[in-house]
Amino acid sequence: MRNHSSSPPPAAALATLPDDDDILEEVLLRLPPWPSSLPRASLVYKRWLRILSHPRFLHRFRAFHRRNPQLLGLFVEGLEEVLCFIPTLDPPDRIPSARLSRTPLHHDERC
Repeated sequence: MRNHSSSPPPAAALATLPDDDDILEEVLLRLPPWPSSLPRASLVYKRWLRILSHPRFLHRFRAFHRRNPQLLGLFVEGLEEVLCFIPTLDPPDRIPSARLSRTPLHHDERC
């Protein structure tokens, strides 16, 4: 009768796992196209940072997600014909309205 213990596989079996940056790049390419995805993933591991910051990866990432671009927000006409920015994303990806405002006030009551 075989023993079905939960012991880890031998080191030789682990050594056969692919250590290929191309495979990892394909996985990372499928991160969501939110503004915080790449910076947050680059903090996980130095290898990921190297891959995520490479110009070839960034070009492929933009091309891969170009089909479904993320809508950051909308500009709508508020009170007194003031153009207001309404963000559509949740934090940490949300762009504050004041950041794209053309008025010097932090919050414009006319929006």
